Amino acid sequence: MNSQYNPHDKFLLSAGGWKSVLIFVCLVLAPGVQSGLAVDNDECLACHSIAHGAPEDTTTPLVNMEVCARSVHLQLEFSCTDCHSDIEEIPHASPLNPVNCAECHDEMAEVFAKSIHGVALAKNAPDAPTCVRCHSSQNMLSAADPASPVYRLRIAHLCGECHSDPKIMREYQVTDSQKEHLYKLGVHAAEVIAGNENAPTCIDCHGVHTILPLRDPNSPTNFMNVSKTCGKCHETEMEQYQQSVHGKSAQAGHKDSPVCTDCHGEHSIFRVTDERSPVSFFNLAGNTCGRCHSSIVINEKFNIPARKVENYFDSYHGLALQQGSKKVANCGSCHGSHLILPSSDPASTVSPQRLVETCGVCHPGISSNVLAAPIHAEVTLRSDLIAAWVPRIYIPLIIIIIGGMLLHNGLIFWTMLREKFKKEIHQPSYQRFNRFEIICHIILTISFIVLVITGFALLSPNSWWVTMLSYVYFTETIRAPIHRIAGVALMLVSIVYALYMVFTRRGRYEFRALFLWPSDIRHAWQHLAFHLGKRPEPPKFGRYDYTEKMEFWALVWGVIIMAVTGLILWFPITAFEYLPKWAIDMARLIHYYEAVLATLAIVVWHFFFVIFHPEEYPMSVTWLTGKMTKEHLKHRHTLEYEELYGKGKESEEEK
Repeated sequence: MNSQYNPHDKFLLSAGGWKSVLIFVCLVLAPGVQSGLAVDNDECLACHSIAHGAPEDTTTPLVNMEVCARSVHLQLEFSCTDCHSDIEEIPHASPLNPVNCAECHDEMAEVFAKSIHGVALAKNAPDAPTCVRCHSSQNMLSAADPASPVYRLRIAHLCGECHSDPKIMREYQVTDSQKEHLYKLGVHAAEVIAGNENAPTCIDCHGVHTILPLRDPNSPTNFMNVSKTCGKCHETEMEQYQQSVHGKSAQAGHKDSPVCTDCHGEHSIFRVTDERSPVSFFNLAGNTCGRCHSSIVINEKFNIPARKVENYFDSYHGLALQQGSKKVANCGSCHGSHLILPSSDPASTVSPQRLVETCGVCHPGISSNVLAAPIHAEVTLRSDLIAAWVPRIYIPLIIIIIGGMLLHNGLIFWTMLREKFKKEIHQPSYQRFNRFEIICHIILTISFIVLVITGFALLSPNSWWVTMLSYVYFTETIRAPIHRIAGVALMLVSIVYALYMVFTRRGRYEFRALFLWPSDIRHAWQHLAFHLGKRPEPPKFGRYDYTEKMEFWALVWGVIIMAVTGLILWFPITAFEYLPKWAIDMARLIHYYEAVLATLAIVVWHFFFVIFHPEEYPMSVTWLTGKMTKEHLKHRHTLEYEELYGKGKESEEEK
């Protein structure tokens, strides 16, 4: 018997199948196996029927006749003693022997005994399923009856009672205990629920009574048989697959070759249009085809050219795909889905004979000359010597040319900055910041810039600027300690400055001046209104305006967040002793996004006000000297100027 597809399994699933078998048993086999006393069912029900109430002996099994009335056995007028053949008198001895279903269903019993469940039952495994476990006891309903445990809509739940129980699965060393849940997520379960009688359930793929372990060559889910099992419904796809390079390799016994479940999944099989599917448009190249074709081991084993996947993603098609384009070609667009043939086969969609036709689907009128070069292959030159010398020439050339440009522009910038410095040094000025505050700001600036460079270098190791840094030996061995040293410097200077603001008179004055007040919101609106031409003059600011206060508190927030998450990532083993894994993962995400936020805030907000603002260009020198000209102070911080130099006081309403 071929256990991949047992015709009796399908036969027994239909109402007609059940009745035909049982009529045959009743008329032909049953008279030969009824060795017990012929007793009318009413005599049994006198004690065992729920309708007569529970007997004094509460261990007596009771029968619900409303349920049993639909049983295939009662419909064929079987008596109780046809199954309980060890009853010799009434009242009978108790307990009775277990019912032997094999007396009638001998062929099914023989098949079941060879299955993985039957073998487990023979070994007295406590969780091994029996006939009664799946079909129930007295109320054995037709598989076509919606109340039957083996009704198509109930099959997944029936199997899942054991196969979704983690305790049972661990007992029998089965790693996956989510099969029922995964199946219900997929398209097959959705089709079953929608009433599609051809949609597969557990028994269509694994068999009914002939359930065999995966390693058994007769199992329908064995590596060699998966395509035939799926092909019972997907016949066209099976025929195409078996003709393909994958199918032929699989039939040759190469277990590295993909079968249906390797690409589509096993239990949670989704539609191709579902983004959760491994073969959906965006998942196909990287997560499915790329899983094998980017493997060095598989490429070497089957003599497949290396780096095909990487070169695809470096091409326009791959780059556009990563940007979310649904119009570009992926693997299936050119190679096909199931009938994938080697390019040497004239029938292949990527053979020289058909390549113009294939590419012409998206590029009408394409010429064969365009396709003369290999597709998604590495850029190669006629000589490896030339290929080696090109980067040796260009990289120094880039360094010299771009470095020269930076030097040229840097000299101009330095000259303008020096002129501004000379101009301001001869003007009446005000010492806005003391030496301690200047040093703290410089340390903060340097540590922040170093953290940005070394942090994003880890996140983008293949980016062009990190590649350029690698040529000056900026490797991970150097990057990691520098990043941590800069982090420690940032935390230390922040702690020192916080203590300065708490324990010194000058620091407390600075803290009060930086505190946010409701008036700052009004000043922000007035400032914007002035620049929009809706107000004749800007608002008057004190020692710090709203932009500087926002920067300060953003800095406080950012330092705390980055310090806490950075320490968690620096010492993950210690963190795991006190925090759950999800907290560690969240720390990693927060550290990344806070770094992006802080970097953009500095570039967009802080650099504008100290460098690119027309009044400050080429750069404010206050952060270096601590001084600000009185004229600039009067313009930018009018209230502070008036407080210092005795000008008119603001009205209470303006403050």
